[in-house]
Amino acid sequence: MSQSMTLRLRRTRYWCITLSDDEAQWAAWRVGNFVALGWDELGDVSLLKRREFEQRRTALLARLPERSKASADLVWRFAHHIQEGDRVVVIDRNRNTVGIGIVTGPYYFVPDVFKGHCLPVEWDDLSVRKAVLPNWRRALVELDLEQFSAVQQAPVIAEAPSPLYRLAESAVPYEVAAAVPPSSDPRWRDGTPAGPDEAPPFSLSDLAATVGQEEEVVARWVRAVERKGQLIFAGPPGVGKTFAAHALARHLVGGGDGFWEVVQFHAAYSYEDFVQGLRPRSNSLGQLEFHLEPGRFLSFCQRAGGHSGRCVLIIDEINRAPVARVFGELLYLLEYRDQALRLAGGEQLFRIPANVRLVGTMNTADRSIALVDFALRRRFAFVELAPNYEALARFHRDNHTDFPVDALIRLLNRVNQAIQDPAFAIGTSYFLHADLAETLPDIWQLEIEPYLAEYFFDRPERLDEFRWRRIKGQLGLATA
Repeated sequence: MSQSMTLRLRRTRYWCITLSDDEAQWAAWRVGNFVALGWDELGDVSLLKRREFEQRRTALLARLPERSKASADLVWRFAHHIQEGDRVVVIDRNRNTVGIGIVTGPYYFVPDVFKGHCLPVEWDDLSVRKAVLPNWRRALVELDLEQFSAVQQAPVIAEAPSPLYRLAESAVPYEVAAAVPPSSDPRWRDGTPAGPDEAPPFSLSDLAATVGQEEEVVARWVRAVERKGQLIFAGPPGVGKTFAAHALARHLVGGGDGFWEVVQFHAAYSYEDFVQGLRPRSNSLGQLEFHLEPGRFLSFCQRAGGHSGRCVLIIDEINRAPVARVFGELLYLLEYRDQALRLAGGEQLFRIPANVRLVGTMNTADRSIALVDFALRRRFAFVELAPNYEALARFHRDNHTDFPVDALIRLLNRVNQAIQDPAFAIGTSYFLHADLAETLPDIWQLEIEPYLAEYFFDRPERLDEFRWRRIKGQLGLATA
């Protein structure tokens, strides 16, 4: 290893910054995506060694006796200890949280401004949350993960008690005021801070109509995911598993301030990708550091902590990954949602937010992957999806395609009876096309036949029975 590069292991650290009395300060930070500290007399400290900093601090304290050594040292910590990937919490004088973000770059100094020591931050939660931290007098304090998690899960305050959110236009520079929502914005009336937009409503009847199922059926899906917290749609290709997962997520999120996301599992997916793991970063000195950083699920949970509505993570093809290894301690937390647990590599407790729901999809026909083990199966509700011939007929009827859909349904019934295993049945989503009369030859020969060739590899006579040249006449089509 070269002398110019060293390896260091570093976990994500958590910091709390307290606002002063300046009402424009938070507006500038929020709009400009940064945080800042004072002691501008110290100047740029980014290139100083510790001894050089102490010499400069000593000289300034002799000239500014009203300042303290401890407050100057906060600037050193701010510039040299907080690094990219660390998390930042901003609290007001009443100790209410007004912002949570992630540091996105190195320290920089802006001369000739008030509070010129700066760090760039990307805000991911601007809700005002109830005070849960002690009454510190210092401007900068390091938090542990348990304190940071408590901040994220603190209740949102409907009306901010701080005058910080009742800014007059004259209180901030024009550039800042122009970016702040005006007082006429209904989200800011009576001092209420702007919150996330609500997702459009998507009723149970909307869900049923979208997936082509009875309301009683989809109501059972909803009850199951609310009872267990997680659900998997399982079935062969083409039965609409992913489509159903998206529709269910829209229903769960609809009418609230929540959101839904999709993650695709694959054979190389790991615990470090999904939960948390060490990630390399190069610091300002050219050193390679390893930070303990959240994976996709922990990042999702951090974001969900800033919302009150349902937040849904869809895991597509969940059984393509080694699920027991990917989930790790989450297997416990999925079953005991009210419990907290220390995750591998971390020292603090983690709890899945109460508003988080998981919806997975599982292809039952892929021989190259195993079904989920019993430990994971016990923690999910399972919905088995089968070919929905009624939905196929309704699609062509409602779209006036004039396609002989009844003949196609009879053919699919014959094919699936020959397959004899519901886990390998041919689904109907292949055929939900308004121009099916023109596209069916390609769909059958390029998608259906290769699938049947794999299944009937030891029975070529059954495959030949369902070749396009043999079945096109049964559909009454004049295509090639």
